[in-house]
Amino acid sequence: MIDEQLYILPSGTLQSVEERAYDPDKPRIKDLIWDHYDRLKEMDETDKARKCVLDNCQKVLLCNTLYLGYDGFECPECGNWNLIYRHCHSRFCTSCGVKTQKVLAAKAEVMCLDVRHRHIVFTIPEEYRVWFRKDRNALNDLFVAARNTICKVVNENLYRKMKRKQEKTGKYKNDKDNRYLFRNYKDAKEFGMIATLHTFGRSLNWNPHIHALVAELVYNPKTDRYEEFHYFDFESLRKTWQFEVNRLLLEGFGKKIKKLIRYDYNNRENGFYVYAKSDPYNEKDDRKTNHSKNIKGCINYMMRYASRPAMAESRLLSYDREDDIVRWFYDDHKTEERVEVEESGLELLKKMIIHIPDDNFRMNRYYGFYNNREQELLDKLHTQLGNVRHISRTKAERKREQISKLKKLRFRTHCADTFNRDILKCSCGAMMIYYESYNPLEGITNDRKYRQSCIDEMRALRVQRAGPSS
Repeated sequence: MIDEQLYILPSGTLQSVEERAYDPDKPRIKDLIWDHYDRLKEMDETDKARKCVLDNCQKVLLCNTLYLGYDGFECPECGNWNLIYRHCHSRFCTSCGVKTQKVLAAKAEVMCLDVRHRHIVFTIPEEYRVWFRKDRNALNDLFVAARNTICKVVNENLYRKMKRKQEKTGKYKNDKDNRYLFRNYKDAKEFGMIATLHTFGRSLNWNPHIHALVAELVYNPKTDRYEEFHYFDFESLRKTWQFEVNRLLLEGFGKKIKKLIRYDYNNRENGFYVYAKSDPYNEKDDRKTNHSKNIKGCINYMMRYASRPAMAESRLLSYDREDDIVRWFYDDHKTEERVEVEESGLELLKKMIIHIPDDNFRMNRYYGFYNNREQELLDKLHTQLGNVRHISRTKAERKREQISKLKKLRFRTHCADTFNRDILKCSCGAMMIYYESYNPLEGITNDRKYRQSCIDEMRALRVQRAGPSS
């Protein structure tokens, strides 16, 4: 296993953090935003881009700068000082996204039951994708459809019983709950699912799909006990997913989408593609260690692309600012070969900004006993599993574990883990102490007017700095 403080160079050799030199010519996403900011502003003024696009781009430019404030620390021995600037917390920021991903993953990992989990990917056909781009609110339907699909598979017998009754009476048990399957059914088995939305493929194309982590365990309200659930019928998954997506889209778009749905049912008898392959499991391995490792890997992958930009900066190979040419790469999923792309910086930026989520849109959803409203049920399941396996997983212990994980993700400890250096340790060996904070946002709103004035000032400074050397 490679140590976290070692990095792989393009040559394949390893390099430590201390030996790694800063490369000022390394292309960054922030450089693309700076060079095309006027174009982004024009797109916003002409309603060719969503309002959240310019907001997030402005926040990225101001991230880790004086304009968002700072906290000052001073060495009591030699008088040396250090300023720690505040961050933007934008969902388009590569720096802030890394920490957000780790925080979300830590919380989800502690919550998960110590059982096998199935990683399921729900996809939609290419001709459906444009509808979700036209109306971003329709992306909520993908979450609901995935939730209903798992609920139906878990409660297959109850679903068939309901369908037979519906054929006789022509009505559901509760017409108000048609959107969420078995929402108010007291006899329905409860499942646990963590779902995230990914809107892009490796080539940055618009490809919304759902990644779900489903516990292979359900709660039976009749017996007040948990039951293991390992069998996921692929045919049922695909056809139910297809039916739920079409049903919810028909409710949202009405007659506009009827023709597409009719074509879909005539040409896709096997339903939409769903990936639900089970990971290999060795019964001789330690149960807790093996499962925890699988869960952690899945959660980190899911949260990674739900809280960070569509492309990592490490995939940028070069950027010619004069000719506005960017070279970047992606690994093709089908051929497993690396593909290099050369295009204008504006075109690459356009591909990336379409994946910025709308304000207040939740990219992660929790269903079943992983939902916040079902925490009492989750605690009961943790207790029942702990009693059977003689493993203590009480609510208090899970809370302590979560606090311990989140402490490691504080700014100081996070920097120490990443760069192997304490940012508050002075060069003389003494520890710096806090002495002041600067908050330019006190009494004002961090709105567009304030951000624009800051950006105008930064651009003026950039021009002045570049003047003498040009």
